[in-house]
Amino acid sequence: MSVPLWASELARIFWTRARQSEPFPRTLRRPISRAVRLSVMLLPELGVWAAREWLKKCGIVCELQGKDRLLRACLVARSGHGIAIIDGDQGDDELRFSLAHELAHFLKDYWILRQQICKRLGPSALEVLDGERTPTTDERLHALLRGVPLGFHVHLMERNNDGIVTSASTGEAEENADRLAYELLAPADHVFAGGSHTNNRLLTEKLRVFYGLPRLQAARYARILLPPVHTDPLILRLKDLANM
Repeated sequence: MSVPLWASELARIFWTRARQSEPFPRTLRRPISRAVRLSVMLLPELGVWAAREWLKKCGIVCELQGKDRLLRACLVARSGHGIAIIDGDQGDDELRFSLAHELAHFLKDYWILRQQICKRLGPSALEVLDGERTPTTDERLHALLRGVPLGFHVHLMERNNDGIVTSASTGEAEENADRLAYELLAPADHVFAGGSHTNNRLLTEKLRVFYGLPRLQAARYARILLPPVHTDPLILRLKDLANM
């Protein structure tokens, strides 16, 4: 079992900024309010159209691409502030993971990039990221500005009509958000604090009952923490021959 360095570091930064821990199963609501400028809104029957209309009523005009479809959650961020809009019709465990997933997107795909830019180029460079002014010559040349979203950052978990991710970059971003969400809700060090686990089924149940992960996510995380052991087919064949 190994935790990606970026995931453990971002989780550490988050809890340090929150200045508090939280008992399991975690809700993350109070720590979020202390650590980052991310608001949380629960909407029933959340979809692309519902999210767009709610943002419009709040005076936030941004174009949400794609056809109207149901969403578990979406994230909108600008000028260092974010709003995680969550489908309020989900059960507690699903709500917990949806919020952790959007928080992970906010931290990794938006917030940490702004922190790095501010630290290396100064606060004025954030005006470029927010689309408030054009970059100077020096800022244009700086590699940190490449690939950083300007203006609104919108995340809607882009998928095709069958709910399948079709973009490699989107798929990677989703996997990373899941991985950080797992670390925020059920830190690997805490999961294994009482000793190593060797039974995938029991570990899945622990992740579901004690840490409050949804059943599907608990099973996926358990496979990450206890990856199947791969045995070379040749070795298996040799063992069979030896037992004949």
